[in-house]
Amino acid sequence: MALKVIGVKKSYGNFSVSLDFSVEEGETLALVGPSGSGKTTALNLIAGLAEMEEGKLIIDGEDFNLLPCWKRNISVVFQDLALFPHLDVAGNIAYGLRVRKVPIKKQKEIIDSTLELVRLQGCASRRIHTLSGGEKQRVAIARSLACNPRALLLDEPFSSLDAPLRKEMRREFLEIRSRSNAPCIFVTHDQEEAAMLGDRLALMSNGHIAETSTAREIILSPKTEFAARFFGAGHVLPCKILSKREAGTEVSTSLGDLIVLCGSEFDPANPKVFIPHDAISLQEQHEPAWKVFNTKCIGTVFEGSKLVIKLLPFEIIAGPRTPPPSQDSTVTFWLDQSLLRFVT
Repeated sequence: MALKVIGVKKSYGNFSVSLDFSVEEGETLALVGPSGSGKTTALNLIAGLAEMEEGKLIIDGEDFNLLPCWKRNISVVFQDLALFPHLDVAGNIAYGLRVRKVPIKKQKEIIDSTLELVRLQGCASRRIHTLSGGEKQRVAIARSLACNPRALLLDEPFSSLDAPLRKEMRREFLEIRSRSNAPCIFVTHDQEEAAMLGDRLALMSNGHIAETSTAREIILSPKTEFAARFFGAGHVLPCKILSKREAGTEVSTSLGDLIVLCGSEFDPANPKVFIPHDAISLQEQHEPAWKVFNTKCIGTVFEGSKLVIKLLPFEIIAGPRTPPPSQDSTVTFWLDQSLLRFVT
């Protein structure tokens, strides 16, 4: 039951969205990107809440383009949850079932099973205003799953929760999600949330998808400067190509000369090298791939779980027990050139 978005386009004034991607059965695609990049528009186009100008939406081989939103059986969990305050928990969960004229007895069975799934047994008769933030989230997810949807779409459903509850809901969502085979798209601007919940990530920028891969691949070895900076995965330095060797490509940067391994593409007119955080060490290293540098410290910031050492031309993230170097002092560090990649 794969979901395929093929050549979908939509324009709003000077802003346009252009989408091509797929989500497999049982897979969660985290659609991530900064505010205004087109994530919610993408969900609205798939759900049928906005009309696409071009392209196709295919689910399990069926063309959904001509189906109105109420016939698509695509469940959406909105950012504000959109629960009905005049209905109790059971009434909210059963709303879609009633629209589809599911028999009362079957409705009761589905309500009981979905409440058990989201750990809200015994809450069927509770009013919405009596629920906590986390309970409301679970009711919204239960309602979305009750109709056995062809696809499940979630638009930043945890954004209004405080940090501890948000982390708890992420873990619960993973467990709940494992019970459904529907392709799922989870929209978020939170990098940590995307990495935790998405089997794959699709990073959006200015209405299009800039990069798609697993969280591990995008964060450890991004292909674009935008991905590297958005996920805070490391540093990007402009460079000049000096020569190509068997071991890799020699480049010149503001830091000094470096060797970048072959295999990653670069823009000949504007080459850039990506330096991941874990390629930098304040401890002396003796392996051949490591190269030593000396540079000036321009300040430090203690952030509780880490010490940020500001250098020329970038920052080093160190452990919280690392003694902070004094301003204007010389800092020695080692760089693992085997982890360097070009980005476009």
